[in-house]
Amino acid sequence: MILFDGDELGGPLDLVFGLPLHPLVVHAAVVLVPLVALSALAMSYWPSFSRKYGKPILILAVVAQLSLFLAKSSGEPFEERLGKEVERHAEFGETAPLTFIPLLVLLFIRWRMDRSGATVGSARVRRLVSVLLAAAAILALVYIYLTGHSGAESVWGWLGKN
Repeated sequence: MILFDGDELGGPLDLVFGLPLHPLVVHAAVVLVPLVALSALAMSYWPSFSRKYGKPILILAVVAQLSLFLAKSSGEPFEERLGKEVERHAEFGETAPLTFIPLLVLLFIRWRMDRSGATVGSARVRRLVSVLLAAAAILALVYIYLTGHSGAESVWGWLGKN
């Protein structure tokens, strides 16, 4: 049984168990990014939530970031394999991993601040981090939606036309 199969189209990670890698890792991103973003919104409002669940959320955020980059890197070989033009989806897919980086950084900062207690940073700094974290979470949600919707439309859009 071949676990990873590379050919002239893709590379060593083009196929997993004979299935294209891109649709597999995309599902991880589509589930984890909203989960992390919604958790980040809760962390920005409730320090107790951050203290209790911050570490597992950070771990999920790192996995989400990795899945975003893996989805991005496996998208081009998948596009070649499909033989379809998915320009709009590809543009969103290029940007989506970059929009998640601020969320990951701000999650870590917020968790460290809340873990250390209310004595870390002034109230103004804590508020600023919360507002930036909420904005980063919303940005990540918007981009994962736009990327996923454009990808689904490019693959399944023919259904609505028939």
